[in-house]
Amino acid sequence: MHEITDFMTRDHRLCDDCLVAVEQAIVNGAWELAGTEFIRFRDALLYHFLAEESVLFPRFEQRTGMSLGPTQVMRSEHVQMRQLLAAAEAALADRDADEYAGHAETLLIMMQQHNVKEENVLYPMCDQQLADQLLELLPELQKQLATGGKVAA
Repeated sequence: MHEITDFMTRDHRLCDDCLVAVEQAIVNGAWELAGTEFIRFRDALLYHFLAEESVLFPRFEQRTGMSLGPTQVMRSEHVQMRQLLAAAEAALADRDADEYAGHAETLLIMMQQHNVKEENVLYPMCDQQLADQLLELLPELQKQLATGGKVAA
């Protein structure tokens, strides 16, 4: 059973697709569309981090007693990616394609390396450790991914 791995990996691909949409808009000189697509990407990525940091990681840490292990590394990488995301957003707002491309490329490489660790190590560990919590856990993750935990008005 790989429910957590499959679920969270699908969200990684969604974030990747959103970033591609930004890149395509910039290449086409559609700066307004690029801005809209960037907001989609930013929100998807930040909601993904939030789902991990507020739901998945705490459950894993509580179950395993490991708070200084893989989840600490992932949180540290989230901090770095948030900084790159902010820098890319600022460059996009300035319509500086070269500056944006530099930040976005670094962010993409970091995301790819980060995702490999999660998909091949941490998520399978979560599947093993949290299998008995799936009926409660997956809906909580879905809510975080969809809304960042905000209650709809």
